[in-house]
Amino acid sequence: MRILAAIVAACLAAAGCAHFPENQPLVAWSPGRPLLAMGAQESSRDIVVLLAFSGGGTRAAALAYGVLEELRDTVVEIGGERRRLLDEVDLVSGVSGGSFTAAYYGLFGDRIFEDFAERFLRRNVQGDLLRRVVLNPVNWFRLGSARFSRSDLAAEYYDEHIFEGRTIAEFGAVPGPAILLNATDLVRGVRFSFIREQFDPICSDLLSYPVARAVAASSAVPGLLTPIRLRSYAGTCGYELPEWVADALASERAGTRRYTQARVAASYVNPDAGSTVFLVDGGITDNLGVRGPFDRVVRTGSLDAVLTEAGYGGAHAVLLIVVNAQTEPDLDLEDTGNIFRSLALMAGITSGIQIRRFNFETLELVRTSFERWADRISSAGHPFTFQMAEVSFSHVRDPERRRGLNNLPTSFALDDEAVDELRGVGRGVLRNSEHFQEFLRALQAEEAGPSQPSVAP
Repeated sequence: MRILAAIVAACLAAAGCAHFPENQPLVAWSPGRPLLAMGAQESSRDIVVLLAFSGGGTRAAALAYGVLEELRDTVVEIGGERRRLLDEVDLVSGVSGGSFTAAYYGLFGDRIFEDFAERFLRRNVQGDLLRRVVLNPVNWFRLGSARFSRSDLAAEYYDEHIFEGRTIAEFGAVPGPAILLNATDLVRGVRFSFIREQFDPICSDLLSYPVARAVAASSAVPGLLTPIRLRSYAGTCGYELPEWVADALASERAGTRRYTQARVAASYVNPDAGSTVFLVDGGITDNLGVRGPFDRVVRTGSLDAVLTEAGYGGAHAVLLIVVNAQTEPDLDLEDTGNIFRSLALMAGITSGIQIRRFNFETLELVRTSFERWADRISSAGHPFTFQMAEVSFSHVRDPERRRGLNNLPTSFALDDEAVDELRGVGRGVLRNSEHFQEFLRALQAEEAGPSQPSVAP
């Protein structure tokens, strides 16, 4: 009885102390700071390589991992020096499942090829989290607190088993690309990225924020998981809205993309807008992770201006690799069984249609917009090209293999065979991409010079 009483007392104490770790306030804001935390690297300023990792649970993380492996093994010549194309990557944007791969690479660099598969891809994360909820009585009481939720428990697990307690600031400790982790602001219904541009308006310190909580927010699927909460300290640090916001609100017509972005940006500095920002899965607003770079060009009004601001004013080519882990399950609508299974089936079909349609429209918008912006730069006398390579299951030629991939679940538990298959698909589809090979040929032709013929790699 004494032991039981001690256990109950410990559980009650845990419940009383249960509280998610709050984001820290920003004491004093100063303009002109870099928006993204990144390590110093010696990448070429002549080309820009962007990676976008979609949502889709472990399926998406493994597909993205395969793309990183292929870029590691792709050697190019730049300025007379042979380099891995992976070392030329300037930005990795991750959503939901893809945010795990993006964040791990940003924190640990090439170590990802040593232990990420065992630490995350091959681990039954879903089962581990369920056991934490079901088998640990302390967590029963903690989850009963209004200040602690399932996503807070998941963030603790990610912090302990995957990200080793690292913070956003530590992205800058490893030479490599900038890392953009994306969630969704549940109240405003817009993309929320873990960059200073979104933390400064709420007067919160981005650099001290745990990577695990950022990834937990990015992958907090509504219903299964709960929102990750950020405390807003708006109005306490001296933050001033950028000029483009006031300009857009004054000169743009309502309904334009720039005007809408300005209204959202202004809402974060209003203390009356609420003291809490609720963040859920980033796939709700951008399942591909490509809206961040696109929105920045829309705000600035010029791709050339964005590149110049980032230190790539002399760049002549942009390569965007979109890793799209969306699926198209082979479903038999006649096999509905009973009404309960039918409702679940129809819900899955409906959400799948929405995601696929939104992904298609996003890709077309980004592709055509960047091509138009690249043409403007070229027409001004600066030769410039844009290539977008998509890595998706639709590019797998074998129908049986494609069918198997399309029926992989969106979960955080896959067997080793599926993980290895996804890695191979990521490598193979990128390697065989016409747009990727066109980028490599142009790069090689430039290195060879006008007098030498270019040879396809």
